[in-house]
Amino acid sequence: MRRLAILLLGTAATAAAAPVRQSQRDPHPGIHVEIWADAAIPATLTLVQLDLTSAELAVYATSPADRGITTGEYATRLAGQVAINGDAFSVAGFVPRGLAMGNTTVWTNTADDATATVLRFGRVADQLHHEMTDAEILPAEVVVDPSQLPAGTQGVVSGRPLLVRAGAAETQFACDDAIAIPCTRAPRSAVALSANRATMWLVTVDGWQSGSLGMTAAELAAFLDARGADMAFGLDAGSSSTLVLDGALANRPSDGVQRAVANHLGIKYGALPHGNLVGIICKHDVTLCQGTGTTNRIAGAKVTLDDGRTMTVASDAYYAFDNITPRLACVTVKAAGYLTKSQCNTVETGVALTYNSIALDEGTDPLDAGVRDAAASDPDGGPIYDGHPAHDAGNPETGPGGGCCGAGRDRPPIILAVLAGWFLARRRGTTVRRG
Repeated sequence: MRRLAILLLGTAATAAAAPVRQSQRDPHPGIHVEIWADAAIPATLTLVQLDLTSAELAVYATSPADRGITTGEYATRLAGQVAINGDAFSVAGFVPRGLAMGNTTVWTNTADDATATVLRFGRVADQLHHEMTDAEILPAEVVVDPSQLPAGTQGVVSGRPLLVRAGAAETQFACDDAIAIPCTRAPRSAVALSANRATMWLVTVDGWQSGSLGMTAAELAAFLDARGADMAFGLDAGSSSTLVLDGALANRPSDGVQRAVANHLGIKYGALPHGNLVGIICKHDVTLCQGTGTTNRIAGAKVTLDDGRTMTVASDAYYAFDNITPRLACVTVKAAGYLTKSQCNTVETGVALTYNSIALDEGTDPLDAGVRDAAASDPDGGPIYDGHPAHDAGNPETGPGGGCCGAGRDRPPIILAVLAGWFLARRRGTTVRRG
């Protein structure tokens, strides 16, 4: 009865939300934490701002093996500094309602549909050889096929409702949605991205308590819009809403204790695990270079990793780069008499060697072959990449020999203008390309 009374009070409340920041701190570089309160509701919010351009921050999502644990337990297993609950779920088997992926593994029995919004992310290296996290929020009308996710995608978390679209707070919600309960003041969790996708926010709203009734979806949307979010959506609401910082609860779950949930989002700061990217440079087909045969191996080829490291292969045509953090890693190969080729594969956590053998074809490069054009700037202040591995790389599932990043060439200005307009529209959630 007490919760019902609080629910009714929250539904009937007419006071306009006007949150005021109570405190802020920076527990780790790239991680900023703020506490907000709206006395008129009342409501208390915990907001975490993350710098996705930091090479020392990595985003994770729950793998199927870690389903059905509390947010705190997930943070402990991850050894992460931040963790928040994920998607709404079926209690039987702890199956997320939307598409889910963790550590590059898609959860069985999960799929996207026209009701769910999707966050996908993965670590990449940009044109300046700087490691970062590439993330994107895809609105509900874009139904995501896992096989068409961009190469290097490491995690996916879904949820609803969409709260902010293209920099504008949503105001219309399906009040009869019993899962998201958008029109009732309730505990809430959400994730948001800035327009240039360099900043991520995680937020929880305490609810169903005398000191904090919670927020409606519209109120939370307005809050995130005011913080600068370009796209945002709700994670599982109600008693699932939980945020953990440095091993301690940062919010007040409505049940007084953490609830076991299906999946989570986690953030890890500091030294990340390393792996190795290795392969053979071969003529025409990498299968011709397997075993001890060297007839079709290309000695003397120059191999450049996307972090700037280079090496020239010996007679065995074998290359190896060590100390690569889990991400989509790309190499470019140049050899006299052959067409330059770039190819990518995902270095995964816990995998010591990632194979990325490359087959070259005879020919002469066009001008500027294999070199990415300089980044331009879009109106949102974010870089537009011509050939950025986060967007143009192929599918690492093709394995050794499958090309993902074709040799580039200079493009006429009009083509760059078209690409810039297309990519900006893609960021705003109106048009999205897969793969």
